[in-house]
Amino acid sequence: MNRITTSLLILLLAACEPISFEWGETDYARVVGPASWTLGTDSLLYTFSTKPADLAEFVVEAEVLLVGKLSDRDRAVIISIDPERTTAIKGTHYDIPESVVIPAGEAVAALPIALRRTADLQAAPVTLRLEIDDAGDLGPGPNEWRSLSITWNDMISRPLNWDVLLEFFGDYSNVKFRFIISTLGIAEFTYGQTNGMDWGVMNNYHLVLVEALAAYNAAHPSEPLVDENLHPITF
Repeated sequence: MNRITTSLLILLLAACEPISFEWGETDYARVVGPASWTLGTDSLLYTFSTKPADLAEFVVEAEVLLVGKLSDRDRAVIISIDPERTTAIKGTHYDIPESVVIPAGEAVAALPIALRRTADLQAAPVTLRLEIDDAGDLGPGPNEWRSLSITWNDMISRPLNWDVLLEFFGDYSNVKFRFIISTLGIAEFTYGQTNGMDWGVMNNYHLVLVEALAAYNAAHPSEPLVDENLHPITF
């Protein structure tokens, strides 16, 4: 066995041995968003535009996690807002607890963040930047763990495949698309795509929308549904 081979073998054996690691004297707290939304980052995006019109609020189920050793007592974590990176207004656009408690013997506390759907979100998004504050029993750790940024809006846009949906929905408008989403409860139509919705499903959606529009206009005889250019909505 030559010298190079021996060196490689030593390195491989060392890599297989367990690594002992202990936290220092100070325990920390970190804040994380739902993994399916943040994808391992410290930020997430959300839009109300693809949700039914009666959905007025969405709760982000964030968490505050202990980084360190379990304790035999409850420990409070204070949540603060970064004013320089936050455009959302508390009580108008969102609500969030000012603190959470990690119970004794546990390593996590729920941090529900209520995002509200307001009219101004149709014109521009808002952002909330929250952080672990130094004032609690557990302070913040490294910079990449101490904050969470959430941006949300209600800005709707024309689906890229609308041309193939013309047969069922007619000309596009933002008002029409919102009506479609609110009536059908879906915002993505895969007709024309591989393994997408078939003609029968789309035609059924068309019939449902025609009936729903007629019902809406009958209930609002003096204000039938019109688009953003004041043209009557039709299917």
